[in-house]
Amino acid sequence: MVGLLLATLLGCEKKIYQRHYTTASTKIKCLTLQSDNLLIKELLKPLYPFSKKCPFTLKTTSNFLSQCTSAYSKAFGSDFDGFLRLEVFEREKLLFRNQIDFKGSLDEKVVKKLFLNLKTQLPLEEAQ
Repeated sequence: MVGLLLATLLGCEKKIYQRHYTTASTKIKCLTLQSDNLLIKELLKPLYPFSKKCPFTLKTTSNFLSQCTSAYSKAFGSDFDGFLRLEVFEREKLLFRNQIDFKGSLDEKVVKKLFLNLKTQLPLEEAQ
């Protein structure tokens, strides 16, 4: 019984897709936040002390299937309702990208999980 419950819970785990593109020229000790989505900005701000001037930028991209205009996606639906992508750039050079799909609404739990993954993969040092 416990095994079935555990298997069910693990099956619902949201997979994070990630890729390292290149390494940074120095340790990443700061990040500038660039996002067009106000909700994502507000959910990320408590997770890291973002700075205004830094050679490293965290860019966010989000998409919600409700914004999708494809007739195919509307007709057949999807296993997810949207995705959130985080990318770290050193000036114009892409260093790292990760992405997570979500079902329902984009919430704090999804944003936090993806950012903590980014933080451990780079690794990202806390700003001084």
